[in-house]
Amino acid sequence: FQALLEFTRTAHVLIDEENVTSLLEAADFFQFDRVKLLCERFLERELHVSNCLGLVTYSQRFAFIELYAAALNVALTHWGDVMCQEEFKALPKEVLMQVLKSDDLFVVREDVVFESIVRWILEDPEAREEDFLDLVGEVRVSFLSLSFLDTLVKCSKRSGETDTFSRLIKKLDSCPPPSWQNMELCPCTGRSYDTLYVLGGKHDKEQQELFLFQPKTGTWQSCSPLQRRNFTQYALAAVGSFLFVTGGYFRDEFVWYSVDWVLIYNCLDNSWLEGPAMKKSRHSHCAVGAGLYLYVLGGSTDEGIIPAVERMALVESEWESMSPMAQPVERGDAVSVGTRIYVVCGLDENGHVYDGVQRLNTETDSWDVISCSPLPRYDLCITSLNGALYTIGGGAFRFDVETDEWTQVEEECFTKKFFMGCSTVNGRIYLLGQRKGNSALPVVVLFDPYVDMCQVIESKLPCPLPIHGCVSVRRSDT
Repeated sequence: FQALLEFTRTAHVLIDEENVTSLLEAADFFQFDRVKLLCERFLERELHVSNCLGLVTYSQRFAFIELYAAALNVALTHWGDVMCQEEFKALPKEVLMQVLKSDDLFVVREDVVFESIVRWILEDPEAREEDFLDLVGEVRVSFLSLSFLDTLVKCSKRSGETDTFSRLIKKLDSCPPPSWQNMELCPCTGRSYDTLYVLGGKHDKEQQELFLFQPKTGTWQSCSPLQRRNFTQYALAAVGSFLFVTGGYFRDEFVWYSVDWVLIYNCLDNSWLEGPAMKKSRHSHCAVGAGLYLYVLGGSTDEGIIPAVERMALVESEWESMSPMAQPVERGDAVSVGTRIYVVCGLDENGHVYDGVQRLNTETDSWDVISCSPLPRYDLCITSLNGALYTIGGGAFRFDVETDEWTQVEEECFTKKFFMGCSTVNGRIYLLGQRKGNSALPVVVLFDPYVDMCQVIESKLPCPLPIHGCVSVRRSDT
């Protein structure tokens, strides 16, 4: 309570691990909304696979909606790690059931879902064994691996086994839940997850190469290339199951010039087609998907840097002009979070580095400048993770857009390093192609703050350099 009184006098509050929960509860009770927000964001920054389940139950009890969503998201995207933590042992059945029901539960195999149920029951067989059939009914049985199903069948046929696991499997064999008996009751698609598309290659080649990264298997797959020569400085964005290449700088026989091209890749049938041309030719711009719209922002024409913004609905074939940017920039980067689009830094019309964070409210079509970067750069990599923005280039920062708090990410992988692209995939940040003077290293760096990981996971990126864009696309197995 003393901290709240101090806040009324100074508008500042000291939050640490010792006082954050008591301060949050007091701020909630006395309706100190700003202090409550700061406390919630503090806890979100502390999220980890070791504490996310505790914060799920805590935030659910006090109805801290945003903290609950952030903590649950960590659990859903890191279930294989979370199920091995101490908190998992005491997880209430209701929370476990909620996780199992989620279409957003990311696991490398559906087998892991079954294994997590068994692990939970074995922590207290006497009290939990009766919940087994209810829980296992949420396993998507048609997506269990054949080897795992074979193991279950063999276990169910063994006689004389009296351990808890054997009893569970025999119970499943004798009285399977409805979704295991009738395939019509089982979801026909697997759980949804992110994949990563990367487009790159030298502009003087006959084509730009497109590769797909499958995070479940850690493998790369070559896709249909973009058939364009002497083409660079375009932007890549994703909307639904489509990739959009917009604008760019093109050279005919003798002259480079900006183009208004829109080239569309269909992820479902691995094909390219031409889309409706933009209203303005541009290059070195930003492009981002927000809902069912593709937005193109700023960049340069042959006359100079422009603030112009236009968008196209996925279901339509026409571009419409939107409110111009507060500050025209080129070579910035953009990311969408819900109904907001953030454009970070870039070069202004005088060739100076612009340090602002511009925000577009897509519902009201209005811009504002909400903050200034502590490490302004052009050609930054920007992505969002659990609602916060991450800026990477020369160093890395986490930016909370609601509290205007910048937190430096202290990782050697980021110190004085620049990358060609980054994207968030299943709650993890992937960075591709490290710039090295006038060349680049074909590396992939995985940054996952929820398991304390920041390391090179691939030293031979299959996509040729330079990287022109990388985006995540949501999909489900069938």
